[in-house]
Amino acid sequence: MYYRLIGDNENFRNYIMVGYTQDYANMFDGRSHKSAYKKTEFKLTKETESTYPIADFIGVGYIPLCSKKMKGVLETVCEKDEIEFLPCKLEGINDDFYIMNVLGLEDCVDYEESDYETFKSSDRIMFFNKIKLKKEIQRHVFRIIDLPYCNYFVTEKVKNKLESAGLKGLKFDNTMFN
Repeated sequence: MYYRLIGDNENFRNYIMVGYTQDYANMFDGRSHKSAYKKTEFKLTKETESTYPIADFIGVGYIPLCSKKMKGVLETVCEKDEIEFLPCKLEGINDDFYIMNVLGLEDCVDYEESDYETFKSSDRIMFFNKIKLKKEIQRHVFRIIDLPYCNYFVTEKVKNKLESAGLKGLKFDNTMFN
C-alpha cells in the first residue's frame, strides 16, 4: 500500500521561503542539489502562528521540510539515492530542519486504468482522482512523474515507522490508490 504524505497546515506553524520564486521550487525536479546548495531560510507566514506547535513535516509550496527527528527515521528506511536532506533555517526555531529533496521521478502510472483530469490548454495532467500503478514501486519515498509538485508518496513501511516515532504534523492519505 502507498500513501500520500501531507503536512497538517491547519494545526501547525506554516512557513514561506525568504525570496521564494517559482524557479527555485522548480529546481526540485528529482535531481540532486547537494553540491551547489546554499542554506535556505524560511519565515513564518503570520506572526500569530508562532503560538502554533512546530510540525516534523512542513509543506512549503512545492518544497517539503522535515525535522531532524523525521530525517533520522527516514534515513533508517530509505536508500541514499532516494532522498537527500538539505539544511535550512526556520524563523524562531533553533532545531535542525531540512529540505527533503526526493530524488528521481517514477514513471509508474497505468493511464488506461487511472482516473485523472487534464488542463484544458494541454494534455498535461492536472490531478488524479484515482491512480492505478503499472508496477510496484521499489523506493520507500517517491514522486510520480506526472505529479512532480506537492505530491510525496511513501510505502506502508515508511508510514508505520513515522507513526511509531511519534512525529507531529503528518497526515497519510491512500484514497488515490483505492
